[in-house]
Amino acid sequence: MTDWQALDEFGFDHVLADTAGTALVMFGQPACGACRGWYQRLPQWLGKGEARLFYVDVARSQALANRFELFQLPAFALYRHGEFHCRFAAPFQAAAVRAALAAALLAPAEEEP
Repeated sequence: MTDWQALDEFGFDHVLADTAGTALVMFGQPACGACRGWYQRLPQWLGKGEARLFYVDVARSQALANRFELFQLPAFALYRHGEFHCRFAAPFQAAAVRAALAAALLAPAEEEP
């Protein structure tokens, strides 16, 4: 069983609205080397329960790429209790990801792009 749940534009809002706790959505595509690195490492870096991980292949879900105004991959969106919280960014390192996640969750929620 994978740590990632795939999303597309048809179930994106519904699934995230029904997700309790923290959810981290990664927007990427298979041809992106950095995306593959994040996809492989994030489940190891974030302990069970820190955040549910969702993946959107923007090559297949271009409507979401447009909605979130994505210009570079990978890109991340953090959701809390089913609602958009903020765009998420962190250096590609375990401790930095955990620290950035904790800081993002302490900050006030932002408007969804």
